[in-house]
Amino acid sequence: MKTRTLRLLTLLTFLTFFLYDCKDKEADSLEPANTELSNQLDKLELAPTTLQETPDIKLVPGKVEPSAKTLELNNSLGSVTSASIPASVTKAAEEVSTTLSEAEIKALNEVSPSGASKTVLNSQQVRAILSKASGDVKLQGYLSLLTVAKVNGLLDGGRTGAATEGTVTGPAIEAGNTDDCIARANEKFDKTKERLDEAKAREQQKINEAYTRDLERIQRNLEQCTGENSAEHFEALRQVGIKIANEALAALEKAKPFLRPGQYEYLKALINIQLLDYLDKVNQLEAAKIGTCTEIAAIAKTRAEEVKNSNTAAVEASYNDALAKAIELRDKMIENCHNQGSGI
Repeated sequence: MKTRTLRLLTLLTFLTFFLYDCKDKEADSLEPANTELSNQLDKLELAPTTLQETPDIKLVPGKVEPSAKTLELNNSLGSVTSASIPASVTKAAEEVSTTLSEAEIKALNEVSPSGASKTVLNSQQVRAILSKASGDVKLQGYLSLLTVAKVNGLLDGGRTGAATEGTVTGPAIEAGNTDDCIARANEKFDKTKERLDEAKAREQQKINEAYTRDLERIQRNLEQCTGENSAEHFEALRQVGIKIANEALAALEKAKPFLRPGQYEYLKALINIQLLDYLDKVNQLEAAKIGTCTEIAAIAKTRAEEVKNSNTAAVEASYNDALAKAIELRDKMIENCHNQGSGI
């Protein structure tokens, strides 16, 4: 009887130990087996993306400016006295006398700044004189400087493609499984994905805000371009040239009593050449058409959209890479859950 009781107690002790051991193993299986994988999933972040900036595509207007020699001569005319004629004044008169004929000088001196119209500019005689002056090395330095308009910010290269949406390749392995280990692996994955989604949304917000700023800048450029290509703008440029000529002629009149014979006529002819050349170049500038302001704005908008799409695609690619890594880590954790089993 004692022996039987002893055997029964021994069997109960062994069974108790066995059940306790199983319970411990089952408790262990409540956590993903590999804590290193779990830590990696917790620390997974969206890789930083360097966003492109949209170039500032806009029309840089052309301009017409008096040359350095013109400015020097006009300043020197104001300093002529009975005792001193600046060398620049004497030289300018000599250069005109050796280049232009008396008939050409006479024709030029009949021009007045207020009457230097397109009709005068288009006369055969004036065209011939301007052509002669522009081809002569002595007079070239007195002619106006023309800078043509250009479009800044245009880049070579094809358009970037639109962004593609990232998707999870499949549901979590055994997402509906009630095993606590698998459930916790899926829970960690869901939290990681939520964190990645939030990071992606923040990057997309930056992209959208940049695109909005681009559109605002494009609109400002369009308004500025329209103003700089209006008839009023070019008329204002003409008035600048006429003002320079009038000031030079006024200084020449004051200097006339002190000038040598012929110098007055030569210098007046040169001032009028400068004026006619200036006005002719303003006309060239107005006639030159790179593209309308609306065409340039359309190009700028297209480029801004391309940059937005490219940036979105870059963020999407970074997000997809991180999400794929998260899926890989989750699946490995679930695989380790199976390897642990239920302690058997």
